[in-house]
This record gives sequence, C-alpha cells and structure tokens, in this order.
Amino acid sequence: MKGNFCFRIALLAVLASLLGACGFHLRGATSASLPPELAVMRVTMGGSGYPPLLIEMRNALLALGTIKLTEDVSAPVPVLQLTGESALQDVLAVDSSGRITAYVLNYRVDFKLLGKDGKVLLPSQAVKLQREVSFDRLNVIASEKQSDFIQTEMRRDATQQILRRLASLNVARATGAHVDQP
Repeated sequence: MKGNFCFRIALLAVLASLLGACGFHLRGATSASLPPELAVMRVTMGGSGYPPLLIEMRNALLALGTIKLTEDVSAPVPVLQLTGESALQDVLAVDSSGRITAYVLNYRVDFKLLGKDGKVLLPSQAVKLQREVSFDRLNVIASEKQSDFIQTEMRRDATQQILRRLASLNVARATGAHVDQP
C-alpha cells in the first residue's frame, strides 16, 4: 500500500512537470501582462459615480500589481474609456402554456484606449457575452438572484477579455513610432 502511494505521488510529479514544460498555465486575473507604456493610466466611464463595471475594471488593473491608476484628468497618461455597457435578455423557451422557462442574457461592453497624447491606440470595440438561464416561475427570487450572479460573472469575464486585448497591444505600432529592428 505504501508503494502504491509513492507511485501515485511520483506519477503526479511527472505529470505536473510535463504540463509546466509545455507552457501550460491556468488563466486567471494575473494572466495579462500589459505593455510598459500602460504602467500608469486612467480609466473612465460616462455617467456619475462608480458603476460596477468601472469598479471591476479598476480592481482588475490594480490586481495585476504593475499598474498605477490616476484620477488626475490633466495627467498625460493613457486613458481606457469604457464607453458603453448594456445587458439585455431575450426569451429562449416557453412552455405549453406560454410561460417563459428560459432566456438568454446578452452583455456588451464598448471601450477604446487613448494614448497620453490623446491619439487612439485601440479604436472603439466591443466585448460581447451571452449566457443561457433557466427561469423557475415558482421560485422567482432565486431566479432573479441567479440572473444577478450571472450578470456579475459576465462583467468579470468582459473585464478579463478587455485586459487580454490591452495586453496584446503593441503601443509603438499603434502610435506609429519607429522601432529599430535587430
């Protein structure tokens, strides 16, 4: 029995080293590595106060550990503009008596990135997500809570997709700066 346990540990160690050797890693909040030109930036969203999307984006950027955010509107820093957010639901299925049994949540975030000189680094683009949700007419409160939870998760997913798009940005090419090739 002790030999079987040691064999399993050895097998797990070999599998873990093989996964690490092939470049596999779990994707998470810290998977995005933004270009150094975005080390200090500002995030804005229309309207007043701090909408949940703005808070989620700011928290995700700060969680990277390499990004500093500023509120100073006169500071010459890149600006991530969250220009729109929408959440709609469409009926997906109805039962024989015409009552809704499932619907689709559609979530969209529009954004663009401006450089410190105000030039567009990333033109206006959208992140679109869609989730199917079942609806229990006998437990409306639970269905509403489930919908709220899914919308929060979709906001988090959209934030991560925006971070990945920012991470793939080549700022020198976007600004038209000449980069010497080796």
